[in-house]
Amino acid sequence: MIKPAYRFLRGYCLDPGFSTRLDTASINEGIYRIPFEVLKPGPIGEYVEVIDFDPASHCWYDPVDLGDEEIASQYGLPPSEGNPQFHQQFVYAVAMKTIVTFERALGRKIIWYPRRSPRLAYELYTQQLDPKIHWNLRLTHEGRLKGLPAGLLSEGYVARLRLHPHALRDANAYYDPEKQAVLFGYFVAADQFQGANYPGGLVFTCLSPDIVAHEMTHAILHAIHPLYMEDTNPDVAAFHEGFADIVALLQRFTFSEMVEQQLAMTGGRLDRYNVLGELATQFGEALAGNRGALRSMIGRWTTKDGKEEWEPLKPSPADYATTVEAHDRGALLVATIFDAFQRVYAYSTRDLLRIASNGTGVLPEGSISRELVHRLAEEAREVAEHLLQICIRALDYCPPHDITFGDYLRALITADIDAAPADDKGYRVALIEAFRARGIFPEGVKTLSVDSLRWSGPNFTNKQTKMLSSVINEIKQHIRLLVETTDRHKVYELLRETQLVCQKALLFNKQKAFKEREWEDFLNKLGLTGRPVSKLFGLDSASVRFPYNYNSYVLPIEVGTVRPAFRASREEGRQIEQVLVTLTQRVLVEIGEDGERKRTMPFRGGCSLILRLGTSNEAEYVVGTSIKSYGRFERQRKYLLGEGEGPGPSASLYADDDRPWRINFNLLHRHRADGLSK
Repeated sequence: MIKPAYRFLRGYCLDPGFSTRLDTASINEGIYRIPFEVLKPGPIGEYVEVIDFDPASHCWYDPVDLGDEEIASQYGLPPSEGNPQFHQQFVYAVAMKTIVTFERALGRKIIWYPRRSPRLAYELYTQQLDPKIHWNLRLTHEGRLKGLPAGLLSEGYVARLRLHPHALRDANAYYDPEKQAVLFGYFVAADQFQGANYPGGLVFTCLSPDIVAHEMTHAILHAIHPLYMEDTNPDVAAFHEGFADIVALLQRFTFSEMVEQQLAMTGGRLDRYNVLGELATQFGEALAGNRGALRSMIGRWTTKDGKEEWEPLKPSPADYATTVEAHDRGALLVATIFDAFQRVYAYSTRDLLRIASNGTGVLPEGSISRELVHRLAEEAREVAEHLLQICIRALDYCPPHDITFGDYLRALITADIDAAPADDKGYRVALIEAFRARGIFPEGVKTLSVDSLRWSGPNFTNKQTKMLSSVINEIKQHIRLLVETTDRHKVYELLRETQLVCQKALLFNKQKAFKEREWEDFLNKLGLTGRPVSKLFGLDSASVRFPYNYNSYVLPIEVGTVRPAFRASREEGRQIEQVLVTLTQRVLVEIGEDGERKRTMPFRGGCSLILRLGTSNEAEYVVGTSIKSYGRFERQRKYLLGEGEGPGPSASLYADDDRPWRINFNLLHRHRADGLSK
């Protein structure tokens, strides 16, 4: 029997509440098309497993069997707020759709962040072991490590992310990196009449495609950039939140009927009120005191003269400087990307509007033809798809830690130049305009031109270039195996082996080819150093409190990841073949005034090294931050102590333990919900 290419599952396009509104009921149920795989009841597949235990009710719900002939023949179970098995089906469908979106854009399989050793032991020993033992610790993943304490365990492969549709009775949903799971809550709606809210009814976060896609994106982003869990500046937590919303927002444009219905309602315009620019509407309406969607990218409802009015958001150059709370700052990033989307959509459809308006370009008020709506919807879908691919691909061009919105703008521009040198529809200019309108500017550039914003190539010497070329040659065979391998567990094993090969080639063997000063110059260009920690910040080192007696200790260099990126360009006939290597160093520093509770801050430097495969075997970009930057160190220290821009992490409930630098999505999301309901 021939295996089908896709599995088709019914589900909500928006929140369930839209199925109780006459104007949206007909377009709120759509078909999710996801790659076919043999599933166990749960569903349990290759990437995710749905485990449906309700702790608040002490109840296990029977797992849905999507392979059942009766269920499969009708495209899965029909949408239902009251059927737990549909809840299981729905989280699986949205989760898989999100995973496929990322894999298509990145050109590789998603491998979940590995299960790690106990945190305390890991933090202690990785700072004291020599580099070779350190890499055995990171790369060995079977059993306990010889010669190390019994409490120190190795890494473990995570085959499936766990999804819990009814994990908590709370107005919350979050990704838990230590459990390698996404936990969805449900809660009783507030006793208020707002939108489609049913006062006192149950609201299930697992039935919101926006929330499911948002939480899945947190998990995927953690797998790609694990160091973005370290809250080192006001943009890091905001980027996690904003990027997750961007994916959820742009994914909904794949539902053509819904997009057509909304464009018909607004006369083809996206700057008027429509649900395409809102996220988690039912969740937001169910919170006490809230006025609508959890987040809106194009406008907000206000009260004027006792009447509810919707007004579009107007960007201001002061937005970035004055917005500090993580969700609000993240929403600013989403509004920026959606603004770019609107600009490209308007530019792409200007010829259609001229034809339909007899040359004026302005459509008359009232209904527009079905044919025009269909063409406008096609353009909107195409623009959203391309923009989402740009946003995801840009992750490979971001620094491995301490990201800022300015870094992300440069990554967006560089990623799109590599994918499509000819920017016929103006994506890059639209992005620049949208970021500039909100006062988001990257550091280290003289102009906001496309050429200036593109990451510059490295200025390696001939000797350094030859050394890197030989490193690429040594890992090229492993990279080819990675590209050809389809088994994700085998990919995980090969990735670890490739990291070790790269580590030895780059550090253990090639270091002998350089004199000390040449080696230091090469490392500095990568944001790294070979100098002792006691001399890390030059003369400023004397004012820094290191928790260990470092003296002559040299920080080990971590090859955080080596991942291939083989993907098709937007231009026909072009294939992009790159290797992405992250190199980092970390030092622990005590912060706070004398006499206060001792707090330890990790400070990192390093880069994302983007290598081009082929006959040249050269480094295209080096994107990172310097471990020797005392200015950046001071900014991070002041931020964590609440002395810098915005509230400190502990004040914002980002952490609930002795790691104030570690983002806790449970508390971060709960903090947002509590703030809205007051």
